[in-house]
Amino acid sequence: MVGAVQNIIRYVDSGIARAYLSLRKERPGLLCFLFHALFRDESEIEQNHVDPLDRTTVAMFRELIAYYVDCGYQFVTPQQVLAGLDPSGRYAMLTFDDGYYNNHLALPVLEAFNVPALFFISTRHVREQKCYWWDVLYRERLAEGASKRQAYYDGVEMKSRRTEEMESELISRYGVNALKPRSDIDRPFKPSELAEFAKHPLVHLGNHTANHAILTNYTPQEALRQVQLAQHHLLEMTGKTPIAIAYPNGNENDEVIRICRQAGLQLGFTIVPQKNLLPLNQYGDLMRLHRFVPHSEGPIRSQCLTYRSDMLLYASFREAYLRLFRRRRAPVQAPMPRTRASMEMA
Repeated sequence: MVGAVQNIIRYVDSGIARAYLSLRKERPGLLCFLFHALFRDESEIEQNHVDPLDRTTVAMFRELIAYYVDCGYQFVTPQQVLAGLDPSGRYAMLTFDDGYYNNHLALPVLEAFNVPALFFISTRHVREQKCYWWDVLYRERLAEGASKRQAYYDGVEMKSRRTEEMESELISRYGVNALKPRSDIDRPFKPSELAEFAKHPLVHLGNHTANHAILTNYTPQEALRQVQLAQHHLLEMTGKTPIAIAYPNGNENDEVIRICRQAGLQLGFTIVPQKNLLPLNQYGDLMRLHRFVPHSEGPIRSQCLTYRSDMLLYASFREAYLRLFRRRRAPVQAPMPRTRASMEMA
């Protein structure tokens, strides 16, 4: 039911965007896009090694970039955002969360268009070569006969816990090899691969905590440790220290932002699906940059047009849905309250 309503709202947003942009000049801004795993084609998705989330193929990724290049957008780096963007310009930023090895498939596309991308890395997954907990849960629940929707809600239920607790439960349920990668589809980069990847001039790395820690589930001291440890790991593995963080699961609040700034980070990325208006220091917060999540539920070009609009219903629907879901599920209170964005919708 929720998925059907979600798709209807996206369809309405697309129509509104077409009308809006035909009548009014597009407002300057920064559009940030969030991707996770990147697949060669649908056959890799159907292997069910990972929770496909947005089901992004290389072809979809290429089409999105081509659209915005044709529309005159400039793709920017974290350093350019921090330095300040021309308030009259139109900009885009590509970001990937988690650190999947399959993200290397983005390189030929980036090179073809000469555009940069920012990759947020969960460093313990790289160092320990373990799967991401949501992928383990997804594939194991499907193997048990659960539907994809059931697997999704099971994952949502687990998001009130620390990563270490979730991983311990998965090992208890599915055995000591539960977190072992099945293939190149579900595994993270190896340290040597990440070091080589980071040398590419179009690749920029960001902090995604040491253990994909949903920071609002941790005490302030634990959260600071997660952020600082990821900074240390990335410097150790690549020789580079990030200036940006993507909050795992999008969860952030004032205390989390204070901690991230204390760790030396200057840009922060959420999962709130909105355009970042310019200038950023007037209309927004550099530690709360919004991101859209392109998906396979509709044509990419239609989504790209929608993201350019200043009138979007989906963001409001999503926030209302999450507030209702949290009340119904009565999640455990997190050590750090006042969470903004929470769970990414399927």
